[in-house]
Amino acid sequence: MTTRFANLLIDTADALAEAGDADAAWQVINRVGTRLGARSVNAGVFLTGTPTIAWMRSTMNPDWLEEYAGDALHEIDPLLKASMAGDPPRLYDVGFQQQLGPPESRYRQLHQRMLSYGYHYMLTHSWQHGPENKCLVLGCEDDPTHLFGPGTARAFSAVAAMLSCRLEPPGAGTTDGRAFGSSWQRLEPVEAEILSRLAQGMTEDDIAEHVGLSEADVLRVIARAAGKMQATSRDEALALAVLRGLLTL
Repeated sequence: MTTRFANLLIDTADALAEAGDADAAWQVINRVGTRLGARSVNAGVFLTGTPTIAWMRSTMNPDWLEEYAGDALHEIDPLLKASMAGDPPRLYDVGFQQQLGPPESRYRQLHQRMLSYGYHYMLTHSWQHGPENKCLVLGCEDDPTHLFGPGTARAFSAVAAMLSCRLEPPGAGTTDGRAFGSSWQRLEPVEAEILSRLAQGMTEDDIAEHVGLSEADVLRVIARAAGKMQATSRDEALALAVLRGLLTL
């Protein structure tokens, strides 16, 4: 282990221990990403076994994120699809990928735009945690392979594992959460309360008694919350709300 690598591990552990909340931890993750040579830090959580993005955060150029969302490039992004499946490549060479698609294809458009913003390489790491699949992606202009010499991949894996413990959802109080292809809407207080009680194991009948609504009204509130998140079932709506930090448990 090089001294530089050892110092990075120690500094990362100390900074994460001092981070008091999710936003402070996100700032630490961004600083560590910069030390690793990144132009951007991207984090996402995906609902295991479904094509559903629970949440994503990114420090990419806002103009690029607007283009990406506006042109629905998430629909054809191979790195996003691999990340959602829990099997992204450790190093994604954007320039190489750009050469693979037909000249006028959206595939080439995606990679050409990434290159124009200085995102030439994407260094990734992912973890499976029960119903969630976490992924951390660093966007780099220069090849990050040799940042720490031959041990760069090992260094990133070790640091990324530490960072993953503090990857937390942006929560209901911020717009710094993205769920491409689905809406990112805040829950109304009654929706959050009812889903929170569901997550705690209460039945719809018990919830109705506690919140002063009929059971039919409770079911309608649950359906409305599920519709906001474009969830296909009550269980998926509940999982998404928990992963997005929208509930009090």
